[in-house]
Amino acid sequence: MCDWAKNFTFVPSNLHFMETIKQLQQDFADFLAKTNFNGQPKELYEPIAYTILQSGKRLRPMLCLLANEMFGGDEQQALWPALALETFHNFTLIHDDIMDKAPMRRGMPTVYQKWNADIAILSGDAMLAKAFQFALKPRKGAELAQQLGKVAIEICEGQQMDLNFETLGDVTIDEYLEMIRLKTAVLLATALQMGATVGDATTTDIQHLYDFGINMGMSFQLQDDILDLYSDVEVFGKRHGGDIAENKKTYLYLKALELASEKDRKRLAHLFTLRIDHDEEEKIEEVQAIYDRLHVKEAVEQVIAEYDQKALAALKAVSLPEEKKTHLRNYAELLSGRKK
Repeated sequence: MCDWAKNFTFVPSNLHFMETIKQLQQDFADFLAKTNFNGQPKELYEPIAYTILQSGKRLRPMLCLLANEMFGGDEQQALWPALALETFHNFTLIHDDIMDKAPMRRGMPTVYQKWNADIAILSGDAMLAKAFQFALKPRKGAELAQQLGKVAIEICEGQQMDLNFETLGDVTIDEYLEMIRLKTAVLLATALQMGATVGDATTTDIQHLYDFGINMGMSFQLQDDILDLYSDVEVFGKRHGGDIAENKKTYLYLKALELASEKDRKRLAHLFTLRIDHDEEEKIEEVQAIYDRLHVKEAVEQVIAEYDQKALAALKAVSLPEEKKTHLRNYAELLSGRKK
């Protein structure tokens, strides 16, 4: 059990937390429903509405709203960066799915699959522009847009690193961790940063929350690596073993190379040269058997626990009474036990 979950149980004192989460989710859903994503030509706008109105986790908007709430900020102001983050995140998913040739997302056909790659690219571009429009709406809009611009560039850097890893012969664990920091963790951290900014937090506290988000994001992505292989596809919403099928050098793969015998290292390296037209299920099963034999899943879970500890330390450093941090801490604890 990870550090978040050790101290978390659903007792009556947490009822207020659950009510708060439900209320914030509803407030964001109402705000999203009032946003007009329609327009002409319909081929450009229909994929935007199709993507953003699907029932996702809304993780980034929730982090933004919870950070704002911590500092007693105006929720109506915070809803704009929350919407910007959700729009931006969905833009990245549309383009990711094109690059990954992913047929499904959240249990539904991806935009490039339902329409085509050209439409997916254009719709994604429009979503990116809309995200900046939303970020500029509230007071401190210029600062929020700067934060969004910074993370947009970082995510592109992380995505390019991820693409590079598919063809590089040698990728180190440190290089992989830097890639997931850029590709995943920085957006969670920026969600907290934007929420705290609009909530008038101090520069020091904003940095502590950002650090909390980075470590939580690292934990979140490493969980994602595990879930890709060790979860129910109907729950996770993606195909089983997709990372292995696409030769993605995840932490599981790199840790296996570190722990494996020479024979297993050579076999893994060979399996990760096979392209998508190979017998996919056979390849996934063989790689998973090697992982299981080396107890790779357990090794990754230990690293996740270490990031959880760092995240808790960063949250503790925020100069607010502990009771003000309860909702965000509890939300992070919920994420630590996710199955999708």
